[in-house]
Amino acid sequence: MRISSIVAPCKRAIVVAAALNFGLVATAQADFINGNFETGDFTGWTAQGHGIPGNIPVMPPTTLANLGLTAGSSMSANLAAGSAGSTNGMLAWGTQVARAHDEVNGYNNTASSLTQSIILTNADIGSDGRVHVRFVAAPVLEDPGHPADQQPYFFIELTNKTKGTQLFHTFNYSNEAGVPWQSYGGYKYTDWQAFDIPMTVGSDVDIGDEIELVAVGAGCGQSGHAGAVYLDDVRTSLSIAGASLWVTATGPATACRSPVTSSSITYTYTYENNGDERVNDVVVNVPMPVTSNAENTLFSSITNPSFGGGTCSAPVNPGDPALCNIGDLDPGQSGTFTLTVQIPAGPLVGVDPTLNNGSYTINGTSDVTSNPISRLGPLVRTVLTVCAALPTKVPSLSQFAMLLLAGMLSVLGVLSIQRRA
Repeated sequence: MRISSIVAPCKRAIVVAAALNFGLVATAQADFINGNFETGDFTGWTAQGHGIPGNIPVMPPTTLANLGLTAGSSMSANLAAGSAGSTNGMLAWGTQVARAHDEVNGYNNTASSLTQSIILTNADIGSDGRVHVRFVAAPVLEDPGHPADQQPYFFIELTNKTKGTQLFHTFNYSNEAGVPWQSYGGYKYTDWQAFDIPMTVGSDVDIGDEIELVAVGAGCGQSGHAGAVYLDDVRTSLSIAGASLWVTATGPATACRSPVTSSSITYTYTYENNGDERVNDVVVNVPMPVTSNAENTLFSSITNPSFGGGTCSAPVNPGDPALCNIGDLDPGQSGTFTLTVQIPAGPLVGVDPTLNNGSYTINGTSDVTSNPISRLGPLVRTVLTVCAALPTKVPSLSQFAMLLLAGMLSVLGVLSIQRRA
């Protein structure tokens, strides 16, 4: 069940852009307007509808433009406390949430988006000196088993409109490898995923910059199947009411896979207590990432958590997850650890050969209510390329061999002179 975030009660003027202009005109004001959607409508947000092509033009898409969206009618909704019927009620929420598109009626090559822009102020800077955009999201997508570039999907992007740069993006298509999908009927869905996008002031963003968040839910490219992404708790502030945990991972954008030898990749995991209650017995569960054609990586090493006094351990058996026992965390406490895995040797397979890390979770127990707390981390996608061939090594001669060769050449030279004499 979702716990409502603390959102500043102030209002900011918004001018809704038309058609495919995702931009908003915002005035300087800390945090997002209606980031927890408690107004019961889309105050502060722009809800737009789109058409989608038969295939995603760039796969995997890394920018909003890669999706090939055209104008259409919005199917997004602001929903009261409840659950998603397409998940048999397993995806649930305690107060208002937003749904971008419609997993029941959002077919016929359609998509919907929710967008909001804010202008950063000093109040958006966190205790670590950076600006964070935080939210939770959960996809509910039909799974027709189409090719990857024709499946229902969701896409989320954060951009710095002032600097013209992308700050973050994520994309999942239905039943993609490396995501802990749950199934009901013909649908695939996940639990609420926790997103935390940190930005460095002075490089990624400056105070006064306008940043924009866009969430897109879409049906399939073959027209007969639907999809949506649920969104909530959008904010720059850290703490939310009650017991809450957060976990995210970062990894390289690209890595190489060799057809003959394994290669390595390292991820950094960040965990934190982002609620206002102490959480006990915190554990991060870290399954091994998988390739987009569902091949498992191999555990190499893991470091201990930087905060909490706990330890991390390797998988007990092949295929098991690594475990990090963090200990107890008070509100605002956080730390990191790293995991290194080996990408098995082999060819690149599929439309989008990637390494997907999206099955890790953080769990604990509320110190106040003794209720279990659990959160899923967002997918980290690394595009796989072919490793550059190693240069052929020319055998080198030792000093002794060089002296021996020189001596032999000298003898041959003497013999040659004697024959000519």
